Amino acid sequence: MRTSKEKGRGIYAKKDIPAGIVLGDYIGRVIRIKDEEKYETGDHFYLMYYHRAATIYPDPKKPGVHIINHSCTPNTWMHTYRGHTLYFALRRIFAGEELTVSYNLAPLDKDCDPCTHLCHCKSIICSNTMHMTQEKSDRWNEFEEAQAQKTVRESVKINKMLPLLDSYPENIPDHPIYTLFGNPKKEAYRMHDKVLPSKSSIRERIRETGQTIIFPALKIHVLGVTDDLIVSTRVD
Repeated sequence: MRTSKEKGRGIYAKKDIPAGIVLGDYIGRVIRIKDEEKYETGDHFYLMYYHRAATIYPDPKKPGVHIINHSCTPNTWMHTYRGHTLYFALRRIFAGEELTVSYNLAPLDKDCDPCTHLCHCKSIICSNTMHMTQEKSDRWNEFEEAQAQKTVRESVKINKMLPLLDSYPENIPDHPIYTLFGNPKKEAYRMHDKVLPSKSSIRERIRETGQTIIFPALKIHVLGVTDDLIVSTRVD
């Protein structure tokens, strides 16, 4: 955990991390949803959904995945497993790289006024907000619910710390719903195809290498894939 002038606290990789690796479990005190305002009193927000009646509130003073900052082109994502929210590496993450995640906040509504959930990641697809669109929210909620149904939610006790699980997945697979971008600060991976590969092939290469991809023969620099669209720029 390090502190910067731009973002405050953040989590950084001390070594290269392979794609799919579980980075941490969102651990904290189990509280009733009706008591959220007693805990969430500052400018930052740490609450994590557990089920319709309970929320997880981590210790803001301690390091953990709850310190990971938001980005519109994240290198980690959230995965529900046995009711717990696990953070995993979307792609290869390089030593020294900051870990980021999309907060996937619910669509902006009248209760968020004035809205302070602004994004300043300055990525090529930065939406300037941490809130999802309604369309994206609907797709994500449907996917997330399907994932949550694959494992049995652990029973928890209100006002007690959420215990660690006895085991965790070895690897979380890729899925087209995840926003996947290579590290723009690393040298691009070069591919000499004369026809642009499928989106699934591009995702596989970005996930494995952690890099963006240049196709010299096509004069295309692929930066990533989001909402099933390939994001690229032209190169000479």
